[in-house]
Amino acid sequence: MIMESVKHPCFFRALAPMAATLLCCAPVTQVAQAADPEPLLAMYFDDSQMVTVATRAAKPITQVAENVTVISDEEIAAIHAQSLNEVLDRVAGFSVRRSPADFNGSSWVFIQGSREEHVLVLIDGVRLNSAMSGAADLSHIPLRIIQRIEIIKGPGSAVWGSSQGGVINIITKSPTPGARPTGSVAGEIGERGVGAYEADVAGKVDRVGYFLYAGQQESDGLLNNRYYDAGRAYGKFTVDLPHQGLLTFTGMAVDPHYKTGDFDYSAPSFSEDLRDRSHFVTANYDTVFTEALHLNLGVRDYERNFLANRDILASSPEGDPGALLYMANWHERSQGANGLLTWHDSWQQVTLGGEINRSKMDTVTDYGPWTQANWGAPPQDESRPGSEEVWGLFVNDTLSLDKLTLTPGIRYDQHSISGSLVSPSLGATYLVRPDTLLRATAARGFQNPILSYIAGGGIWDNPNPELKAEEVSSVQVGVENRTLAFMSVKVDAFLHHVTDSWIVDPNTGTWANGGNSERKGIEAGLETTPWHDLSLAANTTWTLVTPEDDLADSSSSTAANLIFRYRDTIGWKGELAGHYIWWDQDKIPPTVAGQAADMIWNISLGRTVYSSEWLSCELYAKAYNLLNGNATADAAYYPMPGRWLLAGMRVSF
Repeated sequence: MIMESVKHPCFFRALAPMAATLLCCAPVTQVAQAADPEPLLAMYFDDSQMVTVATRAAKPITQVAENVTVISDEEIAAIHAQSLNEVLDRVAGFSVRRSPADFNGSSWVFIQGSREEHVLVLIDGVRLNSAMSGAADLSHIPLRIIQRIEIIKGPGSAVWGSSQGGVINIITKSPTPGARPTGSVAGEIGERGVGAYEADVAGKVDRVGYFLYAGQQESDGLLNNRYYDAGRAYGKFTVDLPHQGLLTFTGMAVDPHYKTGDFDYSAPSFSEDLRDRSHFVTANYDTVFTEALHLNLGVRDYERNFLANRDILASSPEGDPGALLYMANWHERSQGANGLLTWHDSWQQVTLGGEINRSKMDTVTDYGPWTQANWGAPPQDESRPGSEEVWGLFVNDTLSLDKLTLTPGIRYDQHSISGSLVSPSLGATYLVRPDTLLRATAARGFQNPILSYIAGGGIWDNPNPELKAEEVSSVQVGVENRTLAFMSVKVDAFLHHVTDSWIVDPNTGTWANGGNSERKGIEAGLETTPWHDLSLAANTTWTLVTPEDDLADSSSSTAANLIFRYRDTIGWKGELAGHYIWWDQDKIPPTVAGQAADMIWNISLGRTVYSSEWLSCELYAKAYNLLNGNATADAAYYPMPGRWLLAGMRVSF
């Protein structure tokens, strides 16, 4: 980390004015008494933190052996983020790719050097990973519906199945218990047509609880007319049943339409815009048989239509301006069901579960005159449909033995095309003393082949049904310490050995199993306790990806986040946050866009201007890319916009 910062002096470019900037936020008049500030990212051990992502059953975070991070809704609201990728970009071990790096648009997450399809993303139990690409686009999930985000770095296959790189579990808000409705109304405006408008309400009527949300985000384009327009809606209903039963229904629909840019580097030159409509519904039944035995049953249905439209530009050296190059419509649908039985006593918690998921996809592509004449494409190509079925059974245990906690687990998965796999894991935590916790895990995991790689296909697609899953053996160790009264520290080291890595066969153009590779590195983070309402959080990650069998050169990356925060007791909230990433200049992984010549700084400031027992109002402003930095490896295709400003207001009741 020190070597990288010396090599790139811009890392420290804005450190000098930070203290003065934040101290200017000191309060003058009292508005309302606020609660003690939440941790920046709840990554340090705390017995009050209950986590479900590790075993699918809630347990204290001190008993979680995996490298885990928890992000609360309070922290998401405090940083006035515009999208989920902005929240995740500050997590140690994470790298977020945006295409384009604009107000919003497509974004994918990489964890500890993994690829985007290696990261499993769930919301309300629904798997958001695409059957066509394997990845999950996080940019369109509304932040106001999120109660908390739980993250496992490294394979979670012993519990979740296919998840070589990690798991992001998004837990949504629930109805409030009181009869009086609670909620909020908010609006934001920014430069170049940026706007966001949203409202939510929650409450309970007799046995029926509800949480409802509706929102809209839009922009004329921060750069190169890359517009964005997205409507989102979400709802959750609960019904109290006899004998401590609970029935829960959720549903979400999003309809983003955005332009990625004008591309003059090819012939013909073209403009691209995308539409990514999706919706899901879930139903869950919870019941308590005894004080120690709990049952959960759930079903889910997810559907997505992704349209990619390319039109020939007026500046193109070939083709008719404005004519269609091609328009592809990918459609996919997945349906699933799961069951979970949990038993616990004073020293043990056992979880037994199973799930099944079925996915199918197809594509219809319309080709314009230029493409028909030069590519030999038909006017329309309707692909062969592809389908798969995956089911899994798992069991895990949490054994609390005084200061030592052991968490053995195992899962069996069966894929209808690529076969079966077994994923064991063993984890341990040890409380050395009240201020020091050790964690360690050893696990085997895997990544099922992406459906579009093994089934279906259009005129230029050649799926390989013999493609096998990638498999990974993983070891992670970590320590968390609070010996110093003013600071908490967390350090983790990881090693992931991958076999049967996917490569494109140069002879056939199909995906095939190649050689092996390793991903290894270290994460370190710290957070200070508030001093005169000021605190600091920082983390850094170094990762080395080493392919074997001469498949490619090794590549390394160094990433860092530095966050200065001001939160007083009478309503002021402010932060100055810097994000930096440096990929080995000549060895950037082809799927990763993260090269940075500068550290990118964002600054925000807000204040609660009115507060009573029934109503509160907050005003805030934020400046993105404060110093007009550059942080993209593909500046020719997706250049990053410079500094832009945003202001907003939220009324809560």
